[in-house]
Amino acid sequence: MARAKKINTADTRRVAVYVRKSKITESGKSIEIQKEKCIALACAQFDVTETEISIYEDEGKSGFYADRPQYKQMLRDIENNKVRAVVCYKIDRISRRTIDLLNLIQQMDQKGIAFVSVSDRELDTSSRTGKIMIALLSAIAEFERDIIAERITDNMYELAKEGRWLGGECPLGYSSKKEKLTINGRKSTINHLEPVSDEQLIVKRLYKLFLQKGSYNATFTALNNEGFRTKKGRDFTSIAVKNILQNPVYAIADKEMKSYFTSFDVTIWADESAFDGKQGMMAYNKTEQTKEIDQDSRALDPKYTQKSLRRDIKDWIVSVGKHEGIISGEDWIRVQTLMADISKDNAARPKETSKALLSGLVRCIDCGSRMFVRAEGGRYNPDGSVRFRYVCDVKYRKKGTCENSPNVKGYDLDTFVVEQLSNISRDHNLLHDQLFNAEDALQLTMKTTEKEIISLRKRLSQIEQDIQSQISNLRTAPENLKQNIYADVGILNQERDEKQSRLDVAISIRDSQENQIAEIAKMSKVIKELPNILPVVDYEGKLQLLRLILECVLVKGDKVHIFLKGMENSPFFVKGQERSDVCHTEELSILNTTYRIRRKPHALIGFK
Repeated sequence: MARAKKINTADTRRVAVYVRKSKITESGKSIEIQKEKCIALACAQFDVTETEISIYEDEGKSGFYADRPQYKQMLRDIENNKVRAVVCYKIDRISRRTIDLLNLIQQMDQKGIAFVSVSDRELDTSSRTGKIMIALLSAIAEFERDIIAERITDNMYELAKEGRWLGGECPLGYSSKKEKLTINGRKSTINHLEPVSDEQLIVKRLYKLFLQKGSYNATFTALNNEGFRTKKGRDFTSIAVKNILQNPVYAIADKEMKSYFTSFDVTIWADESAFDGKQGMMAYNKTEQTKEIDQDSRALDPKYTQKSLRRDIKDWIVSVGKHEGIISGEDWIRVQTLMADISKDNAARPKETSKALLSGLVRCIDCGSRMFVRAEGGRYNPDGSVRFRYVCDVKYRKKGTCENSPNVKGYDLDTFVVEQLSNISRDHNLLHDQLFNAEDALQLTMKTTEKEIISLRKRLSQIEQDIQSQISNLRTAPENLKQNIYADVGILNQERDEKQSRLDVAISIRDSQENQIAEIAKMSKVIKELPNILPVVDYEGKLQLLRLILECVLVKGDKVHIFLKGMENSPFFVKGQERSDVCHTEELSILNTTYRIRRKPHALIGFK
């Protein structure tokens, strides 16, 4: 930098050199070159020897996330006042995320720590112009990171076309093998899957057990009892079984598999002839790995939460691999159908014999978890169905600390809730009027939101034009005016970020309002006809109707709290700030009514 801060020679704090390379490779000396140049600059500018320099080195780490091991160690040393200067090769080595870099510079400035970049030494963080330029450079680094990510994704698509194994932990039944190739005189290597015969016997047994038993628990129990273990030598669990069953790598590429993926509009990078019933399938882009900043994260102590989300099958990239498949396409598809049926059942669908109408809709008032149906064998309701109770899943399975949750008498609760919903339309009470006016009120609110979105987009477009205009002015502006232009660009960038943030929020609100309007319209139509429809539909029909209307039902003391879909955020529903999203800490609900059944108080809560 042009004006490095004057260093106190009596200062015993060390000079930090930070170097980073985003990918570990067998060749290349970029880390060594970075260290060499940074150490030379540190010795010359801060009058230190190599023994007074601390090296912080991260290799194979992305600059977008701040939770790099050596970077975090440097931040701890900065916080503990052990560092007097930080030297890096380029600004993007420190961070490719603008806000992280600016926060770090602010923290160092407060502690009197100098910051020097070998490649950008003309910048001075003590001046306003220098800060603006650093912000611009860091924004460019973040943009470059996004471009690199896009290139990696595009490259993955190209490799996927060839059915390659792209790395990572190999699935049970296979190992990874490198194959050396020479293409147009250039040597290259590709990875493909090789069979592991002992492990493939386990996979075949797993699929056979699941098709026989139709249960994850029964399948993993049988596997463990037979002495089989996972690739890491552990007992099988329901999650391990499910992951193997839904992995198409085991399926043979035959006509059935081609038809299956085609029916879901999946992108298939393979010719028709490749589905010859010999090779196995390969699927890419199945999951999305993300990191989100933790709420406890600080500039000098960055924390992230790792998330892995399974993408919709339409977003997969499918091709035919180089390995042999071991499960026929017909059996693999049968397994997927069976898994889909189990998933529907696990969405709290009760056994038909219990005739429970609110299964999956009743929430525990203590912990907010769903309450499931527990039948009482040998005891029957007035309609002849098996008597049952709604029981907190957490309490019953002892998976948490929910100790005070009451078991709720199921038949009485179902009958009472249905009666109250029917009365909304029948009585034309205040709630009825509010419910059927809510859609119009939301439409008016959404128009206001839409006007704000149009205004923000118009202003953002103008800001972009102004920025481009100022950048063009830089080419011809005299030196004494360039600082003013930089300052103006900085102000425009700041306004653009603020307006973009407001636009994102407004779009999110608009989308939420649209969803609410659709939900309320659908629900209102059902409620209006409910008294006429319920007497003539069967049990399955009642289930579907109630799920169109209800968000959840809570039992608290002597009251039932009924939450209707789309209404919680309507103008007629005031949500307490301390209430959780599962609506279980307040008595305020869209329909809050005391138990009154058969014209006398009736206790629905019972403890076993």
